[in-house]
Amino acid sequence: MRFTYDLEYGSDTIEIQEDAISPGQRVIVVDDLIATGGTTEAAIKLVTQQGGTVVGAACIIELTFLKGRDRIPVPVTAMISYDS
Repeated sequence: MRFTYDLEYGSDTIEIQEDAISPGQRVIVVDDLIATGGTTEAAIKLVTQQGGTVVGAACIIELTFLKGRDRIPVPVTAMISYDS
């Protein structure tokens, strides 16, 4: 299954195996970087379309000044946050 989403400079597509998530399965989405939040938001939508329940998101780096966290409808944990 694939999900195409808009970025500030174009669009991108992410994919997941159709049997990767069982209906009702609880999932945490992990991303390397949250900037504007578009990729993490798309991953959450993709998991939800597969029947999963996203209970949180995590990233290594968050660029807080871009306010990407505002687009993510679940609790987010970042290992490192940059304010500017």
